Amino acid sequence: MSSPKKPQIYEESTQYQHWRFSPEQLWDIRNKRTTEAIERVKKTRGKELEADSTEVIRDEDYLSAKEELALCRFYEKQLQGMCKHLKFSDMVMATAVIYMKRFFLYNTVMDYHPKDIFLTCLFLATKSESERISIEDFGKKLRLPSTVSVLNLEFTVSQGLKFQYYVHHPFRPAYGFFLDMQQTIDVKILKVIYKQAVNQTIPDILLQDLPLIYQPSQLALAALVHASRENGYEEHVTGYIHKKFGEKDAGHLLNMMERILEFLTSDKAVTHEEAKKIDYRLRIVMNPESALYVSIIRSKDYCSLTLL
Repeated sequence: MSSPKKPQIYEESTQYQHWRFSPEQLWDIRNKRTTEAIERVKKTRGKELEADSTEVIRDEDYLSAKEELALCRFYEKQLQGMCKHLKFSDMVMATAVIYMKRFFLYNTVMDYHPKDIFLTCLFLATKSESERISIEDFGKKLRLPSTVSVLNLEFTVSQGLKFQYYVHHPFRPAYGFFLDMQQTIDVKILKVIYKQAVNQTIPDILLQDLPLIYQPSQLALAALVHASRENGYEEHVTGYIHKKFGEKDAGHLLNMMERILEFLTSDKAVTHEEAKKIDYRLRIVMNPESALYVSIIRSKDYCSLTLL
């Protein structure tokens, strides 16, 4: 009797077990979260209205789940730019962005503004990727007047992450494919493909829902397919896939690559103007009872970056 097949390391990870969803599941979670948040804010505002002349908020003022996601993606993009400017590694950047996605999947921007959460996500990412930096140096590097809010939100963000800090992202498998492909693809050509994949395509992938749907190795291979297509070398990568995985599995894999790339190219980036409009409405409908809102009102040490 043959022994049962041992699961791969990734399949035993918390990411595989707890942070994989279908697109439909993601939107079910988001819509439920947003609906519940609106009800909480309405209830709180209703009490305030009874007590004083608080301005009435119209139903159309509240953010939709789609608008919440758009604002988060804008800040994820800002986070990527910040990491590049401050020379944090791709690993830190990817982990911080995934932390943002995980936190705001179950938490609403009406309780926690992304511009406050993303700093704590970045600080936590430096720890989990073994690129530790003291909170003092972190504050100096980002030119923050105070780091109190970064530290105050550590537990809140960790709780939102279910205290599951390790992130598998596409950069490591992309490098693995780069090494393996050298057996069949000219290194000069491969370097062009790999450079675009890690510098442009994977960062673009990280901004989408794709990391919550597909495995990192699948996203890495899709990034290499996309980069090869952009540079006129697609037949080299598809040839590698056929040789590596066999005709039947290669066909299934290439179909998956197309679904990933269709997802990637169909979703437009959130503009500064779009984010600004959403943010303006958010300031009207923020939950007055949220812990972060209260800390903003009470704390003299509170600070955050202003990006809008």
